[in-house]
Amino acid sequence: MLIKNYTFIPKKPMRSRFSSNLLMGLMLFLAGGIVPSSLVLAGNQNTTEALTLKEAIQRTFNHNPELQTFQYQLEAQQGRMVQADLSPKPQVSLTVEDALGSGGFNGFDNSQATLSVAWLLDQNIKDKRVQVASEAKSLIESEKNIKQLDSATQTARYFLAALFYQESAVIARRAIALAQSTVKEVKHRVKIGKTPLAELYRAEAELAKRRLVLGDVEHELESSIRQLASQWGSTEPSFKTVSGMLNNRPDVMSFDALKTQIKNNPNIAKYLSMDRVNDAQIKLAEEERSSPWTFTTGVRRYQGTDDFGMVAGISMPFGGSNRNQGRIAEVKAKRLQNQSEADALRIRIETTLFVVYQQLEHSFHLSDVLKKEIIPKLEKALTETHKAYEFGKYGYLEWLAVQNELLNAQSKLLDASLSTHLKQLEIERLTGTQIVSPF
Repeated sequence: MLIKNYTFIPKKPMRSRFSSNLLMGLMLFLAGGIVPSSLVLAGNQNTTEALTLKEAIQRTFNHNPELQTFQYQLEAQQGRMVQADLSPKPQVSLTVEDALGSGGFNGFDNSQATLSVAWLLDQNIKDKRVQVASEAKSLIESEKNIKQLDSATQTARYFLAALFYQESAVIARRAIALAQSTVKEVKHRVKIGKTPLAELYRAEAELAKRRLVLGDVEHELESSIRQLASQWGSTEPSFKTVSGMLNNRPDVMSFDALKTQIKNNPNIAKYLSMDRVNDAQIKLAEEERSSPWTFTTGVRRYQGTDDFGMVAGISMPFGGSNRNQGRIAEVKAKRLQNQSEADALRIRIETTLFVVYQQLEHSFHLSDVLKKEIIPKLEKALTETHKAYEFGKYGYLEWLAVQNELLNAQSKLLDASLSTHLKQLEIERLTGTQIVSPF
């Protein structure tokens, strides 16, 4: 978050060196808000370049272990397509007749030998099998797209968490700097007898608490960095910071415009793929209602006359053509079920989109109020309370209360900024938008 630059203009020209230290602490606290964490940490850590969201998502697409499994599924389905395009091998048969009998048919003198080749006429069925396998491959690709979107969304969530704790650490460090300056001034006032010793203990305890807060934030940051790296299968992150600023407000289309994008949701696309698979299965089942015809051709040798003749034949199924009616009814019912589930999914997505959009607008409103009204007034209140404390009009507790109110307001602004980007992320997931926009 960005808080406007603020400069103290003292009414009296003389200040003690302790007041000057405190002034520097207050200026540091009020001047900044959240700056890119890579700049803040540059003096403290010798790290690699900060990771961007685009880089994180690209690494996830390239190396996520769960996404890699889809490549093997697609290769396996390609094998099924090749198998579906194969026909049964032709059958070669040799038949000997009128041999080894009695009388004139004793031995092989009057026998007939037929060598023939037979094959199924199954081209139509084969084409339908290939179509089913091809549509099944499209279904796997739809599932891959769903997993890619889910993985990108989870990567962005971890990235946001890392950015949130990174910027929280900046607030925590400023709070520590302010608490350190406060301890110095309170210690001076105790020394000259203007403030009881109890206030110094309170100030020192407050400094210790703020250091604990920083420690907690740094632990959470380290965990979120590790979770982010795990998205591309890394257990030892090669980066220590992420690049971005949560205070950047995302550009969001109107709700009516977003509704038109729901069709891009990969879960909806999956149902369309399933529908095409069912159509292909119905056509295959209809084609298989009757057994395929078999064509036979060959040559026959007449041993008695030493002549040859051509033989040919065709066999066709006999009886009803509805032997696959149960399978056809099953697939048709499954297709209607998928269509019903797709309609229900569209309603759920649109409803969820409306709710998330309302939450996003609330986050916008909350951020605006904090930035334009609450935080500026608390900044002024902190300045005036500090002056009143120096002149003995306020005690330490009144001064500390205003400090904590400003800290809480800054933290709420950071929370609202995080919520804004999380809501945007959910909108992108619901509408199937590619998540690569930088923060």
